[in-house]
Amino acid sequence: MSQQLEALGVTVKRVFKSSSSSINGMELASGETTEFTLLLPRATAIKAHFTKEGLGKKIAKLFKKELQTGDAAFDSAVFIATDTPEATASLLASEDVRAAIALTIQTAGPVDIDGATVQIEVQGRQDGDDAAVTTLAKTLLA
Repeated sequence: MSQQLEALGVTVKRVFKSSSSSINGMELASGETTEFTLLLPRATAIKAHFTKEGLGKKIAKLFKKELQTGDAAFDSAVFIATDTPEATASLLASEDVRAAIALTIQTAGPVDIDGATVQIEVQGRQDGDDAAVTTLAKTLLA
């Protein structure tokens, strides 16, 4: 099932979600996501929330300084709210982690890291390990 995550000592909980939108009874779109809640074997020094960089977030940046990574594509796509800027910046030094977080929030949902707990929603029904989730967990535990 989640062999790589379990080998890292990570406890994994999955919730499968499905959604659809319709007008006048005609289905226009449907999708499925998997929400992972990871309990890491040890706490990290990170408390951060990653979401899509929308208009509201761009306006918020005018009043509150946001952590920037120096990766222009990532910084324009991802809004970072953190109480631990140094630890979060260290995590985001990895190009693989930035790519995993950006893909996740663009295709499914936000990413939350709070010490030993990580919540991440990915596209599709994931019964096993997900590459983005595994990359994030490995980096957090390195």
